[in-house]
Order: sequence, then C-alpha cells, then structure tokens
Amino acid sequence: MPFVQRVVEPKFLSRTSLRDEDGRARVTDEELQAVTNCTLSNALRQLASLVLLAEDIFSELTAQLQGITERSKVAQAKIEAINGIVEKFDPKKVPVREYL
Repeated sequence: MPFVQRVVEPKFLSRTSLRDEDGRARVTDEELQAVTNCTLSNALRQLASLVLLAEDIFSELTAQLQGITERSKVAQAKIEAINGIVEKFDPKKVPVREYL
C-alpha cells in the first residue's frame, strides 16, 4: 500500500466573519460584495495550491521517466552487444566432442 505523499482537502470558501471580536461590523456597506470577493479570492488560493501540487507531481513523474529512459538505454546497449556476439557466432566452427 503506497504512502500518502500529498493531501488535498477542500476548505470552506465562504466561511468568513464580517464582524470583529467585539461584534462590530468590519464591512459597513456592500456585505454581499465583500462575501463574494472573499469567496472568489479563497477559490483562487485553492486553485493556486492545486496547481502547485500538480506541478510537483509532474516534475516527479518527469524525473522518474528520465530514470526509466536511462535504464532502457543501458538495456538496449547490452542487447545490441549480445546480438553482435550471436551474429558473429558460427556453429560450424565449434568443435564437437566425440564420446567413446
């Protein structure tokens, strides 16, 4: 079972208080506009966080694929070397032992 590397959890977008600790209103007019602006800015923050996680995932995937490419090149070189040896091999030149 794989380990959790990144946790993505949704946050409450509109859960803000328009009043301070003393109960006074922070916003005196246009409360709906203030809540809308706060909600949109929180949505943008979440999308930016998601983009950073996606960039991290893709950069890690790129590094892993580069490693696979290097290993594939090494394996291909070994296969070509073996292929060259097999092509040079002449079974007619191999001495066969005689059993008495």
